[in-house]
Amino acid sequence: MSRYLPWQSFNEFFVSIVYFVQGSAGIVGIASSLILREELGLDFYQMGLIGVAATLPWSIKPVFGLLTDLVPIGKFRRRPYLHLGPLMGFLGFIGIALQGYSFQSFFLFMIFANLGLSLTDVATDGFVVEESNDENVTRLQGITQASIRTASFITSFFSGLLIFAEILTPHQMYFIAAAFPLITFFASFFIKEKPVDKLQVFQADPEDSISTESTLAQYQTKNFDLSLFSKGYIISLMVIFTLIILKLAFGQQLDAYLAENLPFISGSYITVILWGSFMAWMVSYYRKLVIMGMASKMIFLAILFILLWRINPGTGSSMFFYVKDTLLINEKTLGFMNTIAQLGSIAGVFLAVKYFDKINLRKLLTFTVLLAALFSLSSFAITRPEYAEWIGSNWAISTLGTIIATPIYFLDNLFTVIISGGEWINPWATASLLNPIEHFLYTQSIIDEMIFMVAYIPLLKLAVLVCPEKAEATNYAIIASIMNIGLSLSGWLSGFFYNYLMGIYHPTLEVSAIEVDVIEILIWINIITSLMCLIVVPFLKTEEFKRG
Repeated sequence: MSRYLPWQSFNEFFVSIVYFVQGSAGIVGIASSLILREELGLDFYQMGLIGVAATLPWSIKPVFGLLTDLVPIGKFRRRPYLHLGPLMGFLGFIGIALQGYSFQSFFLFMIFANLGLSLTDVATDGFVVEESNDENVTRLQGITQASIRTASFITSFFSGLLIFAEILTPHQMYFIAAAFPLITFFASFFIKEKPVDKLQVFQADPEDSISTESTLAQYQTKNFDLSLFSKGYIISLMVIFTLIILKLAFGQQLDAYLAENLPFISGSYITVILWGSFMAWMVSYYRKLVIMGMASKMIFLAILFILLWRINPGTGSSMFFYVKDTLLINEKTLGFMNTIAQLGSIAGVFLAVKYFDKINLRKLLTFTVLLAALFSLSSFAITRPEYAEWIGSNWAISTLGTIIATPIYFLDNLFTVIISGGEWINPWATASLLNPIEHFLYTQSIIDEMIFMVAYIPLLKLAVLVCPEKAEATNYAIIASIMNIGLSLSGWLSGFFYNYLMGIYHPTLEVSAIEVDVIEILIWINIITSLMCLIVVPFLKTEEFKRG
């Protein structure tokens, strides 16, 4: 029976739970946008800062990785952190539901929630990477991504439906989001982990769970010179990180104060100093890991590739509200399109694991980056509705869009009948009556996510293959944190460029206005910057790259 199950132990099952909870964040995707723009009245730059709050805590994953690798609590390396992290996520989301009625409160509660979720993720990554090898690395990454996408499929279905049907308000959606980390919290008490003692060397027991199926060197923590990581050194990061959070949350107030009282000091200078200090700390941290033998020098090139791949500012929230307010696509349909996109992600995971894994990794990375950039051109059919209508009116796209949308409207009708006792409506008829733009958007969303996942799985494989033994969680956390630093910068730059371009092309309008020409410029910026990572590919060297 085990050959038909994706997991062979409760610990592997727990990993799928953790990633399922991560994917559940889609339940508040639409709620968040509505709260920020329509209730709080934020512009796209401020909305981008909220996006930074959702990703920035994940950038300090290397410190969490160090803790979970080398600093056991009560003789356990993972379990205590897997109790604490989910509780932080729960409290952060509850805070947004109850008190998230200003930019600052929403921002700070989002930071707190994601600190907990990132801590949970790092401890779980230790399990995943310890178990990974050349034969099963793609399968395990496939399990994690399939768990995320399955949760995203389920939660995105309700993300717009519950709001559109006025069953819950946008703020109340965060109560549902808060319930998911509790699943991880309760499940964490059942995972199996062998106690460790820094004064004792343990032999790996093949009968144990994946958390203890590792080499002898992984338990010889006394061999690491932890004096390199002094209390002052760790505290310095916490201070820098806290100052960055405060600058992001209260930047406008600080800039106004400086302009009035200290005009010779610019808020931009403070921003550069803080982020420069953060990057300098990360570089010094990496050097210490290399000195300790806990990091591979090849990680530097992998980090550069990943950073360039992720720093690609896009349209951000401006495209969402363009589709909603200009194309008049309602919240329920937008949620359904996200649901359909998750089906594309699941299909992408299957294709990546079943077929694309046989291709040389370097060639695969190049191919998928180019393919993703090429398909990004389809976004111009959204900004120019006449193109979308022409494409969506095509018999093949219309039929495909109807086929794609029918299962979603079947679930929608089923939900309506069960909850409100409404009349059953033929879902095929509902899907076939969608307008051409909706048919195009459904088709575009599923293909876009499928291509993204086909590109993302090889990226995760690269991350795992360059991790040396002894400190898997730490190394994987370094790479994952770089992904999130890139994502944070992309979200921030998307809002910054939108405001900047509005000031150039539409100086008489509010920066929060939606202008399609600015959105199109951002699409080009996204395509061009996404291709920059290709300059690193020829220099990547691993055994996997040498084959084929």
